[in-house]
Amino acid sequence: MRSFLSIIAGPGLCLGILSGIVWENGRHTKPADAEPFHAAARSAVDAWPRTVGDWTGRDVELPRAAIQLLKPNAHFCRTFYNTRERNRPPVSLLVVQCRDPIDMSGHYPPNCYPNNGKPQVWEAERKWTIPGEDKPIRGMEYHFESGSMLHPQRTVVYNFFVLPGKGVVADMQQVRDASGDFQRRHFGAAQVQVVFEQGDVLEQSRRDEIFTTLIGANPGVLSALSSVTK
Repeated sequence: MRSFLSIIAGPGLCLGILSGIVWENGRHTKPADAEPFHAAARSAVDAWPRTVGDWTGRDVELPRAAIQLLKPNAHFCRTFYNTRERNRPPVSLLVVQCRDPIDMSGHYPPNCYPNNGKPQVWEAERKWTIPGEDKPIRGMEYHFESGSMLHPQRTVVYNFFVLPGKGVVADMQQVRDASGDFQRRHFGAAQVQVVFEQGDVLEQSRRDEIFTTLIGANPGVLSALSSVTK
């Protein structure tokens, strides 16, 4: 006859596995856990000033298709005009913060611009020092061209992401990886773009100066977008 221990060993093992699964699932964050973070992130994004030094911004609505794709918790697209140098080309600032990192995965420059008739011609990883930030911002500089061979039009985009609990990242792959992390997924991700539509008109040093001015205009926003609070 089978011993008592051998009889209960199988059910006991199953019960132990089930208990482990329940315990592990209990450690996963839930959408409600992230609500205080999303409220703080929305307030930080909404606080971005419309006047920054010599630059005055006008909000532009994102296309409906982009809104449907991103499902943003907070966002704006703002075109800044230089009030002192009126012949200076405008510069756009796009900030989008989503509740789920996966919603961000299809919306970033190497995907969007070529799909809209502007092939990518150059890219480089960059690093910018922003006053008030403890660490340099690491991101990407992308160049796209449209128009004709005789009259090319170059768009330059400075781009970076912010992941809650991780901080600023330059790589879209890290954003995609966050969607599979059950501890971070519901805290989403943010993306920041500074767009120079006539990027070849300005030297890189001048573009960097404008980027630093616009990003530095909202102190603490990167901390608000990366600090996880439950």
